[in-house]
Formats: sequence, C-alpha cells, structure tokens
Amino acid sequence: MAQKAIDLISVSSDIGSMYAGKSRAPAAFRSAGLHTKLNAAGFEVTEYSALTSPAIWKCSTREPNGARNEAATVAAISQVSKTITDVLNEDRRPAFHLILSGECLYIPAILSADWHYLRPTTRKIGIVYFDADADLHTASEPGGSGNIAGMTLTHLTLRDGALDGMKTFCRPDGAGVVDERNIVLFELNTLSEANKREHLGHLFDNDFRVFTSAAVQRDPEESAEKALEYMREHGVDHIIVHLDVDVIDPGEFPLCNVPSWTGLGYAQTMRALKVFLGSEQCVGLSVAEVNPDHDPGLVMTARLVDDVVDGLGKRRVHAALPWVGEEE
Repeated sequence: MAQKAIDLISVSSDIGSMYAGKSRAPAAFRSAGLHTKLNAAGFEVTEYSALTSPAIWKCSTREPNGARNEAATVAAISQVSKTITDVLNEDRRPAFHLILSGECLYIPAILSADWHYLRPTTRKIGIVYFDADADLHTASEPGGSGNIAGMTLTHLTLRDGALDGMKTFCRPDGAGVVDERNIVLFELNTLSEANKREHLGHLFDNDFRVFTSAAVQRDPEESAEKALEYMREHGVDHIIVHLDVDVIDPGEFPLCNVPSWTGLGYAQTMRALKVFLGSEQCVGLSVAEVNPDHDPGLVMTARLVDDVVDGLGKRRVHAALPWVGEEE
C-alpha cells in the first residue's frame, strides 16, 4: 500500500457555466506538469476520467425549469457521482482525491458519494468552500442567469428552489450533503454584486460560518486554523477542500472564468490552502474555475500546480477516507 497515494480524477466540463473554456482545464494541468511533479514528489498517482466525453458548454434556453442545459448537466453530474463511488468502493488502498473539475457544480455529487460510502460508519464529512460567490441562486429567482454553476450551495443544502434533478445528490437520509455545521465558506467576496443581499442574509440567518476575503487577507493562516477548529467543534471527521480560483483577485491572477475583485492576493490564498492541505482531516482537494483561455502560456496554471504539489508534499499525515471494510 502506497503511503502517498493520489487518485487524480479529471472532470472536463463547462456545461453549467456562463461560457466555454474550463472543460480544457484537466489537459492544461497535465501540460503544466502536474502529473510529472506529483510523481517526482513521491506520489503514486492513479488517474480516472469522470466523464466519457467532455461536458461542453452550449447555448441553451431555460426550459423547462429555469436552468440552462439542465438535463445534460444533471447527467454529467450523475457520471461524476458514479465515478467517485466506483473509485471509493473498488480501491482498497487509502488515497487522497485530487479532483480537477472545471465547475463547482459537481461538489454535491462528490460529497454525496462520500457520505454514502461512509454510511456503515459514524464518520462525518464536510467541506471548506473557497469561493468568492455564495452560489445560492435558484433557477426560478428573478434576474438569475439560469447557470447551474451559480446554484451550487443551493444544491449542497437542498434549500427551497433546488432543482428536482439535483435532489438525488444527498446524504443517505435524503438531507442535503451540507448544513451550517459541516461547511465553511472561505474567502467569500461580500462586496460582489453576484452575492445578493438575500443570499448573504440566508447565510447569516442560518448560522453558516463565513470567512470573507477581507478577513483572510488580514491573516490567511489564522483564518484557516479557525476554520479547521470550527469543523472539529462540529464533529466533522474528514474535509474536502474546494478551491475555486475566483477567490484570487483577477488584477493579479486572472485565471478564473468570471472575475471577482476580491482584493486577495495569490500568495495569501496559497498560504491558507496549505494550512488546510496540512490537516489530517483533509482527504481531498477539488480545483475549479480554471480557464486555460485566460492563460495562453500556462504560466498561471504552472504556478498553481507548483503550489498544490508543494502543499501536498508537505503533508505530515497522508490522510484519506478509510477503507470502510476495516471500520467499526
């Protein structure tokens, strides 16, 4: 059994977003040397492709339920759920999951697969959600874009307005994979117009733990440690870290699909990320919103690769979800 094992899962997709480009992110990571550098750092890497073919953006109406490309997007999310489930059930060696996903909308499927895998145990999983946006839109709200990528937290929590097709991505008891006790929203840009006042109000009214981009900018490491402490206090055994690169100010690092002027530097974000990666609670990292069209020489992508590999390489404990056949 490899002590430093990584399951590298690619999700080539931009189907639920505003425009194309992010489906090429997994290939860009390879070109930027991710696989080679992981091997050089001593990791045994097993590769998987979650989709039989890339889920490509296309023009779409909002019929029938107010979401664009709904049927095709939900079908792609189902493929990702099945892939994660198969990887967990078939691979008995504990392996860290590194998921290269163009879009955050796959997180409900990833966490649902993890929850169902852990069902024979009492263990709980949660998420650190690095994202400038709260992603609390619904398909029916006035003025919404209809893009499913903007509804991720709605589907994580299965709050009112969640699409019926997304309700299958849940905990074994049918509840949303996330509530206020097993998620930390990290580097949220409260000044962004994308985060409506009613969305921010929903977070505060329901006691969600939020670290704004301004707070993280003041002390990235302390903010990350407090987030981990919050998870421990609420009985979360394992965490997935989801990094949406729109948390980094586009004036310095314009790699994301849709810019969010957070004021937060690249180095500050990486300092916080490495605290999370160093935690024995951390069993997976999902990286999203990388658009290679914004990075013709892959300079930014290569920089991100170097920091992710560095953070993984410095883990003292190479934690992963346990093989449930050995659990209580």
